[in-house]
Amino acid sequence: MYLFLVLVCLMLQFYILMNPLTVSVTLDAREQQVTLTGTLQLGRVLTPLTVSQSATVPTTGHGHQDATQATGMLTFYNGSNVAQTINAGTVLTGQDGVQVSTDQTLIVPAANLPQVGEATVSAHAATQGSQGNIQAFAITLALSNDLTVKNLTSFHGGQDERDFQTVAKRDIANAEIPLKANLAQSVQGALQGHLKQGEQLQRLPCSPTVASDHQIGQEATTVKVTASEMCSGVAYNTQELTNKVTQLLITQATAKLGTGYSLLGNPEITVTQASNQNTKVVLSFKSQNTWIYALSSADQQHIKKIIAGKNKEKALQLLAALPGIEHVSMHFAGFGDDSRIPEDLASIHLLIFYGL
Repeated sequence: MYLFLVLVCLMLQFYILMNPLTVSVTLDAREQQVTLTGTLQLGRVLTPLTVSQSATVPTTGHGHQDATQATGMLTFYNGSNVAQTINAGTVLTGQDGVQVSTDQTLIVPAANLPQVGEATVSAHAATQGSQGNIQAFAITLALSNDLTVKNLTSFHGGQDERDFQTVAKRDIANAEIPLKANLAQSVQGALQGHLKQGEQLQRLPCSPTVASDHQIGQEATTVKVTASEMCSGVAYNTQELTNKVTQLLITQATAKLGTGYSLLGNPEITVTQASNQNTKVVLSFKSQNTWIYALSSADQQHIKKIIAGKNKEKALQLLAALPGIEHVSMHFAGFGDDSRIPEDLASIHLLIFYGL
């Protein structure tokens, strides 16, 4: 029995020797947001181009035309030696059966043979409508042996009552909306075709125009709408932009956060505007990125040295005071005093978490 206990003790001591106390220290590196806005002289202006598209759509406006009377002139000839009076409202019937009426009383002077007396008066068709648009000489009448009347020119202006389609404002607007959407894609594609390898496009403001072959309110069954845009853009090299903005970010992050922080991932850059200022292309940009505190191998060795042999509470205080550390935790394993950090640096393991 005694030999068995001795053997157990020896085995236990051997196990303890083979499993010394170790500590795992977990450090959560602090992360900071750095936002940078600015401008850079970068890029080239593309040659302006004009893109047009047309669409023909039915009209939806409504117009109404009231019936109107045709008007014209009547010329009276007097062959007698006495002046003749033609009362206003005198009705005369032409060869086509259309009646016209004089607008005012007319005195036809007496003849001075061989020259007959002559006078002209305005007249209108007795009924409304286009039928009153009689041809010249449709009225050629002998009112007496000495008095005749003729219309030397045609009557005009007679219109029938009717309803018809007109161009409404919404017709042009409804055609314009899809045209502009298609134009945006066409312009984008056309400008993209002028880019060189590695370049990105930033559109400059376009000059849009919209025209139609009929004006609003004009009679038409269809209207053709043409939308055009004259556009240009700025082409810039994305890698060159990234390099320049990264340098500016490093400068700002160092001034704001101090040394020890590194950019997490690639910089996120958004070009917000491009302009052509006195033949110089200027890009406005915004970049918001995450920076984390990075611990080098030398930093990690230094951390192990300052906590080696310290009690757990003191070690946690020292670790929490380190710049750029957000949270600290410890986990002990093996045999030994777990209230104190091992003296052996090899028994101290650092676990560093970034971007959590």
